[in-house]
Amino acid sequence: MPYDELADRLSTPLDPVRVGAFPDGSVDDYHRIRAGESSVDSREAFAAEITAGRDSFVRDHVATDAGGQSVNAARQAAALGDDVCLAGHLDHAVFDFDFETVSMGAPASVHVTLFDADDVMFVEESADLETWSFAELRAALGERLDTFLERDALCCTNWASVPGLGSAFDEIAARDPDGNVFCVDPGPISTAQAGDLLDALERLDGAYDTVLSVNEDEAGRLAETVDRGDADPTSAAALDAIRAAASAAGVVVHGVDAATATTPDGRVSVPTLETERTLTETGAGDRFSGGLARSLGAGWEWDVALAMGNACAGHYVSGQGTGGVAELRDRVLADRPR
Repeated sequence: MPYDELADRLSTPLDPVRVGAFPDGSVDDYHRIRAGESSVDSREAFAAEITAGRDSFVRDHVATDAGGQSVNAARQAAALGDDVCLAGHLDHAVFDFDFETVSMGAPASVHVTLFDADDVMFVEESADLETWSFAELRAALGERLDTFLERDALCCTNWASVPGLGSAFDEIAARDPDGNVFCVDPGPISTAQAGDLLDALERLDGAYDTVLSVNEDEAGRLAETVDRGDADPTSAAALDAIRAAASAAGVVVHGVDAATATTPDGRVSVPTLETERTLTETGAGDRFSGGLARSLGAGWEWDVALAMGNACAGHYVSGQGTGGVAELRDRVLADRPR
Protein backbone atom coordinates (compact mmCIF):
# COMPACT_ATOMS: atom_id res chain seq x y z
CA MET A 1 0.00 0.00 0.00
CA PRO A 2 1.56 3.35 -0.97
CA TYR A 3 0.36 4.98 2.25
CA ASP A 4 2.47 2.54 4.28
CA GLU A 5 5.52 3.52 2.23
CA LEU A 6 4.64 7.20 2.57
CA ALA A 7 4.29 6.93 6.36
CA ASP A 8 7.73 5.32 6.53
CA ARG A 9 9.25 8.14 4.48
CA LEU A 10 7.56 10.76 6.65
CA SER A 11 8.96 9.21 9.84
CA THR A 12 12.14 11.28 9.35
CA PRO A 13 12.78 14.68 7.71
CA LEU A 14 12.71 14.49 3.93
CA ASP A 15 15.75 15.19 1.80
CA PRO A 16 14.96 18.66 0.41
CA VAL A 17 14.41 19.18 -3.29
CA ARG A 18 14.61 22.45 -5.20
CA VAL A 19 11.09 23.62 -6.07
CA GLY A 20 10.05 26.60 -8.16
CA ALA A 21 6.51 27.96 -8.62
CA PHE A 22 5.03 30.63 -10.88
CA PRO A 23 3.32 32.92 -11.99
CA ASP A 24 0.09 33.88 -10.13
CA GLY A 25 -0.96 35.15 -6.70
CA SER A 26 -4.14 36.37 -5.03
CA VAL A 27 -5.39 37.87 -1.81
CA ASP A 28 -8.18 35.58 -0.64
CA ASP A 29 -10.97 36.83 1.63
CA TYR A 30 -13.20 34.11 3.10
CA HIS A 31 -16.80 34.89 4.05
CA ARG A 32 -20.00 33.23 5.14
CA ILE A 33 -23.35 34.69 4.18
CA ARG A 34 -26.62 35.12 6.04
CA ALA A 35 -30.16 35.80 4.97
CA GLY A 36 -31.19 38.04 7.82
CA GLU A 37 -30.31 36.03 10.93
CA SER A 38 -30.28 32.66 9.15
CA SER A 39 -27.04 31.23 7.79
CA VAL A 40 -26.95 30.16 4.16
CA ASP A 41 -24.90 26.96 4.12
CA SER A 42 -25.20 25.61 0.58
CA ARG A 43 -25.43 26.65 -3.04
CA GLU A 44 -28.94 25.23 -3.15
CA ALA A 45 -30.03 27.33 -0.18
CA PHE A 46 -28.46 30.43 -1.72
CA ALA A 47 -30.25 29.79 -5.03
CA ALA A 48 -33.54 29.22 -3.20
CA GLU A 49 -33.24 32.54 -1.37
CA ILE A 50 -32.56 34.39 -4.63
CA THR A 51 -35.39 32.60 -6.44
CA ALA A 52 -37.72 33.53 -3.61
CA GLY A 53 -36.91 37.19 -4.23
CA ARG A 54 -34.32 38.03 -1.59
CA ASP A 55 -31.93 40.68 -2.93
CA SER A 56 -29.89 41.47 0.18
CA PHE A 57 -27.51 39.23 2.16
CA VAL A 58 -25.15 39.81 5.08
CA ARG A 59 -21.55 38.79 4.49
CA ASP A 60 -19.51 37.84 7.58
CA HIS A 61 -15.74 37.97 7.17
CA VAL A 62 -13.97 34.80 8.36
CA ALA A 63 -10.33 35.16 7.29
CA THR A 64 -7.89 36.71 4.83
CA ASP A 65 -5.01 34.65 3.48
CA ALA A 66 -2.39 34.59 0.77
CA GLY A 67 -3.69 32.63 -2.19
CA GLY A 68 -3.09 31.73 -5.80
CA GLN A 69 -2.30 28.30 -7.16
CA SER A 70 1.46 28.77 -7.36
CA VAL A 71 1.49 30.34 -3.90
CA ASN A 72 -0.36 27.39 -2.39
CA ALA A 73 1.92 24.86 -4.11
CA ALA A 74 5.01 26.74 -2.92
CA ARG A 75 3.72 26.91 0.67
CA GLN A 76 3.17 23.17 0.62
CA ALA A 77 6.68 22.40 -0.62
CA ALA A 78 8.19 24.81 1.92
CA ALA A 79 6.25 23.15 4.75
CA LEU A 80 7.92 19.87 3.75
CA GLY A 81 11.36 21.43 4.11
CA ASP A 82 12.12 21.99 0.44
CA ASP A 83 14.25 24.78 -1.06
CA VAL A 84 11.52 26.93 -2.61
CA CYS A 85 11.54 29.93 -4.92
CA LEU A 86 8.16 31.50 -5.71
CA ALA A 87 7.94 33.93 -8.62
CA GLY A 88 4.42 35.31 -8.41
CA HIS A 89 2.26 38.39 -8.32
CA LEU A 90 2.90 39.24 -4.71
CA ASP A 91 2.67 43.02 -4.29
CA HIS A 92 0.79 42.84 -0.98
CA ALA A 93 1.77 42.52 2.68
CA VAL A 94 -0.07 39.18 3.01
CA PHE A 95 2.74 37.46 1.06
CA ASP A 96 5.23 37.36 3.93
CA PHE A 97 6.96 33.98 3.76
CA ASP A 98 10.15 32.45 5.12
CA PHE A 99 11.21 31.18 1.69
CA GLU A 100 12.53 32.97 -1.39
CA THR A 101 10.04 35.09 -3.34
CA VAL A 102 10.14 37.54 -6.21
CA SER A 103 7.15 39.61 -7.27
CA MET A 104 6.06 40.45 -10.79
CA GLY A 105 3.14 42.74 -9.93
CA ALA A 106 -0.23 43.03 -8.27
CA PRO A 107 -2.18 39.93 -7.20
CA ALA A 108 -5.77 39.10 -8.02
CA SER A 109 -8.49 39.62 -5.41
CA VAL A 110 -10.61 36.57 -4.56
CA HIS A 111 -13.72 36.49 -2.38
CA VAL A 112 -14.52 32.94 -1.28
CA THR A 113 -18.09 32.28 -0.12
CA LEU A 114 -17.94 29.32 2.27
CA PHE A 115 -20.59 26.64 1.94
CA ASP A 116 -20.70 23.31 3.73
CA ALA A 117 -19.98 21.21 0.64
CA ASP A 118 -18.69 23.37 -2.20
CA ASP A 119 -17.40 26.95 -1.99
CA VAL A 120 -17.99 29.68 -4.57
CA MET A 121 -15.29 32.15 -5.63
CA PHE A 122 -15.75 35.66 -6.96
CA VAL A 123 -12.56 36.84 -8.66
CA GLU A 124 -11.33 40.34 -9.47
CA GLU A 125 -8.56 39.67 -11.98
CA SER A 126 -5.19 41.38 -11.80
CA ALA A 127 -4.32 43.53 -14.81
CA ASP A 128 -0.68 42.61 -14.20
CA LEU A 129 -1.53 38.92 -14.51
CA GLU A 130 -3.62 39.45 -17.62
CA THR A 131 -0.73 41.18 -19.38
CA TRP A 132 2.05 39.01 -17.91
CA SER A 133 4.72 37.64 -20.22
CA PHE A 134 7.92 35.68 -19.91
CA ALA A 135 9.78 39.00 -19.95
CA GLU A 136 8.46 39.74 -16.45
CA LEU A 137 9.81 36.43 -15.15
CA ARG A 138 13.17 37.12 -16.80
CA ALA A 139 13.32 40.62 -15.30
CA ALA A 140 12.31 39.46 -11.82
CA LEU A 141 14.84 36.63 -11.63
CA GLY A 142 17.69 38.16 -13.61
CA GLU A 143 20.78 35.94 -13.55
CA ARG A 144 18.86 33.32 -11.53
CA LEU A 145 16.46 32.56 -14.40
CA ASP A 146 18.23 29.49 -15.75
CA THR A 147 18.72 28.08 -12.26
CA PHE A 148 15.01 28.59 -11.61
CA LEU A 149 14.01 26.83 -14.83
CA GLU A 150 16.24 23.88 -13.95
CA ARG A 151 14.98 23.23 -10.42
CA ASP A 152 14.11 19.66 -9.44
CA ALA A 153 10.43 20.48 -9.77
CA LEU A 154 8.60 23.46 -11.26
CA CYS A 155 4.92 24.16 -10.54
CA CYS A 156 3.36 26.25 -13.30
CA THR A 157 -0.23 27.20 -12.54
CA ASN A 158 -3.38 29.00 -13.59
CA TRP A 159 -3.29 28.73 -17.38
CA ALA A 160 -6.98 29.69 -17.23
CA SER A 161 -6.21 33.21 -15.99
CA VAL A 162 -2.77 33.94 -17.46
CA PRO A 163 -2.96 34.39 -21.26
CA GLY A 164 0.80 34.87 -21.55
CA LEU A 165 1.70 31.34 -20.52
CA GLY A 166 1.42 29.97 -24.06
CA SER A 167 4.13 32.22 -25.47
CA ALA A 168 6.12 31.79 -22.24
CA PHE A 169 6.28 28.03 -22.87
CA ASP A 170 7.71 28.77 -26.33
CA GLU A 171 10.40 30.98 -24.82
CA ILE A 172 11.22 28.42 -22.14
CA ALA A 173 11.56 25.68 -24.76
CA ALA A 174 13.80 27.95 -26.88
CA ARG A 175 16.20 28.29 -23.92
CA ASP A 176 16.56 24.47 -23.98
CA PRO A 177 16.79 24.09 -20.19
CA ASP A 178 18.24 20.97 -18.59
CA GLY A 179 14.81 20.51 -17.03
CA ASN A 180 13.37 18.06 -14.57
CA VAL A 181 9.72 17.80 -13.48
CA PHE A 182 7.41 20.49 -14.90
CA CYS A 183 4.03 20.15 -13.18
CA VAL A 184 1.24 22.17 -14.77
CA ASP A 185 -1.97 22.76 -12.80
CA PRO A 186 -4.03 24.83 -15.26
CA GLY A 187 -7.03 25.82 -13.14
CA PRO A 188 -10.62 25.96 -14.44
CA ILE A 189 -9.86 25.90 -18.17
CA SER A 190 -12.46 26.08 -20.91
CA THR A 191 -12.51 23.52 -23.72
CA ALA A 192 -10.89 26.07 -26.05
CA GLN A 193 -8.13 26.75 -23.54
CA ALA A 194 -7.61 23.01 -23.12
CA GLY A 195 -6.64 22.64 -26.77
CA ASP A 196 -4.18 25.53 -26.59
CA LEU A 197 -2.70 24.07 -23.40
CA LEU A 198 -2.07 20.66 -24.96
CA ASP A 199 -0.41 22.28 -27.97
CA ALA A 200 1.83 24.39 -25.73
CA LEU A 201 2.80 21.42 -23.54
CA GLU A 202 3.79 19.43 -26.61
CA ARG A 203 6.31 22.15 -27.45
CA LEU A 204 8.04 21.56 -24.08
CA ASP A 205 8.74 17.94 -25.00
CA GLY A 206 12.44 17.24 -24.57
CA ALA A 207 12.97 20.08 -22.10
CA TYR A 208 11.07 18.56 -19.13
CA ASP A 209 9.26 15.55 -17.79
CA THR A 210 5.91 17.31 -18.03
CA VAL A 211 3.12 16.34 -15.64
CA LEU A 212 -0.41 17.66 -16.09
CA SER A 213 -2.33 17.83 -12.78
CA VAL A 214 -6.09 18.49 -13.06
CA ASN A 215 -9.37 17.90 -11.27
CA GLU A 216 -12.20 15.84 -12.72
CA ASP A 217 -13.94 18.79 -14.44
CA GLU A 218 -10.72 19.92 -16.08
CA ALA A 219 -9.97 16.33 -17.14
CA GLY A 220 -13.38 16.24 -18.83
CA ARG A 221 -12.60 19.32 -20.90
CA LEU A 222 -9.23 17.91 -21.90
CA ALA A 223 -10.93 14.62 -22.85
CA GLU A 224 -13.36 16.51 -25.10
CA THR A 225 -10.41 18.17 -26.81
CA VAL A 226 -8.86 14.81 -27.72
CA ASP A 227 -12.24 13.37 -28.81
CA ARG A 228 -12.70 11.29 -25.66
CA GLY A 229 -15.55 13.36 -24.24
CA ASP A 230 -17.89 10.36 -24.28
CA ALA A 231 -15.63 8.39 -21.92
CA ASP A 232 -14.86 8.55 -18.22
CA PRO A 233 -12.15 11.25 -18.17
CA THR A 234 -10.20 9.23 -15.60
CA SER A 235 -10.21 6.07 -17.74
CA ALA A 236 -6.96 4.73 -19.12
CA ALA A 237 -8.08 5.47 -22.69
CA ALA A 238 -8.95 9.11 -21.99
CA LEU A 239 -5.86 9.85 -19.93
CA ASP A 240 -3.58 8.10 -22.44
CA ALA A 241 -5.05 10.24 -25.23
CA ILE A 242 -4.49 13.42 -23.20
CA ARG A 243 -0.95 12.38 -22.32
CA ALA A 244 -0.12 11.64 -25.94
CA ALA A 245 -1.50 15.00 -27.10
CA ALA A 246 0.60 16.82 -24.50
CA SER A 247 3.72 14.66 -24.98
CA ALA A 248 3.64 14.42 -21.20
CA ALA A 249 5.36 12.04 -18.79
CA GLY A 250 2.10 11.77 -16.87
CA VAL A 251 -1.45 13.04 -16.54
CA VAL A 252 -2.91 13.11 -13.03
CA VAL A 253 -6.52 13.59 -11.97
CA HIS A 254 -6.93 14.51 -8.31
CA GLY A 255 -10.50 13.40 -7.80
CA VAL A 256 -12.86 13.19 -4.84
CA ASP A 257 -12.38 9.47 -4.27
CA ALA A 258 -8.93 8.81 -5.75
CA ALA A 259 -5.91 10.32 -7.44
CA THR A 260 -5.33 8.64 -10.80
CA ALA A 261 -2.34 8.91 -13.12
CA THR A 262 -1.44 7.55 -16.51
CA THR A 263 2.26 7.18 -17.28
CA PRO A 264 4.32 5.37 -19.93
CA ASP A 265 4.23 2.36 -17.58
CA GLY A 266 0.44 2.29 -17.22
CA ARG A 267 -2.36 3.57 -14.99
CA VAL A 268 -1.97 4.11 -11.24
CA SER A 269 -4.77 4.96 -8.80
CA VAL A 270 -4.52 5.76 -5.07
CA PRO A 271 -7.67 6.31 -2.96
CA THR A 272 -7.95 9.60 -1.11
CA LEU A 273 -7.69 9.80 2.66
CA GLU A 274 -10.87 9.35 4.69
CA THR A 275 -10.85 12.95 5.91
CA GLU A 276 -13.78 15.09 7.05
CA ARG A 277 -14.06 18.47 5.34
CA THR A 278 -14.16 21.43 7.74
CA LEU A 279 -13.70 25.09 6.78
CA THR A 280 -12.87 24.93 3.07
CA GLU A 281 -11.34 22.84 0.31
CA THR A 282 -10.36 25.87 -1.79
CA GLY A 283 -6.60 25.50 -2.29
CA ALA A 284 -6.49 21.76 -1.55
CA GLY A 285 -5.86 20.84 -5.19
CA ASP A 286 -2.93 23.26 -5.35
CA ARG A 287 -1.38 21.62 -2.30
CA PHE A 288 -1.92 18.25 -3.98
CA SER A 289 0.06 19.50 -6.98
CA GLY A 290 2.82 20.89 -4.75
CA GLY A 291 3.18 17.60 -2.91
CA LEU A 292 3.02 15.60 -6.13
CA ALA A 293 5.61 17.74 -7.95
CA ARG A 294 8.17 17.77 -5.13
CA SER A 295 7.81 14.00 -4.69
CA LEU A 296 8.32 13.30 -8.38
CA GLY A 297 11.24 15.75 -8.31
CA ALA A 298 12.71 13.66 -5.49
CA GLY A 299 12.50 10.57 -7.70
CA TRP A 300 9.65 8.86 -5.85
CA GLU A 301 7.51 6.17 -7.46
CA TRP A 302 4.23 7.36 -8.96
CA ASP A 303 1.98 5.65 -6.41
CA VAL A 304 3.83 7.12 -3.43
CA ALA A 305 3.87 10.56 -5.08
CA LEU A 306 0.09 10.35 -5.57
CA ALA A 307 -0.32 9.32 -1.93
CA MET A 308 1.73 12.37 -0.90
CA GLY A 309 -0.50 14.64 -2.97
CA ASN A 310 -3.57 13.11 -1.36
CA ALA A 311 -2.07 13.55 2.10
CA CYS A 312 -1.29 17.24 1.48
CA ALA A 313 -4.81 17.88 0.17
CA GLY A 314 -6.52 15.82 2.87
CA HIS A 315 -4.68 17.55 5.69
CA TYR A 316 -5.65 20.96 4.33
CA VAL A 317 -9.29 19.95 3.87
CA SER A 318 -9.35 18.76 7.49
CA GLY A 319 -8.92 22.40 8.54
CA GLN A 320 -5.37 22.06 9.86
CA GLY A 321 -3.66 24.23 7.24
CA THR A 322 -0.61 23.31 5.21
CA GLY A 323 0.91 20.14 6.64
CA GLY A 324 4.56 19.53 7.44
CA VAL A 325 6.28 16.17 7.55
CA ALA A 326 5.22 15.08 11.06
CA GLU A 327 1.68 16.39 10.64
CA LEU A 328 1.22 14.56 7.35
CA ARG A 329 2.52 11.32 8.84
CA ASP A 330 -0.06 11.57 11.63
CA ARG A 331 -2.75 12.34 9.05
CA VAL A 332 -1.80 9.34 6.91
CA LEU A 333 -1.76 6.97 9.88
CA ALA A 334 -5.15 8.24 11.09
CA ASP A 335 -7.03 8.54 7.80
CA ARG A 336 -5.55 6.07 5.31
CA PRO A 337 -8.07 3.70 3.76
CA ARG A 338 -8.37 0.39 5.62
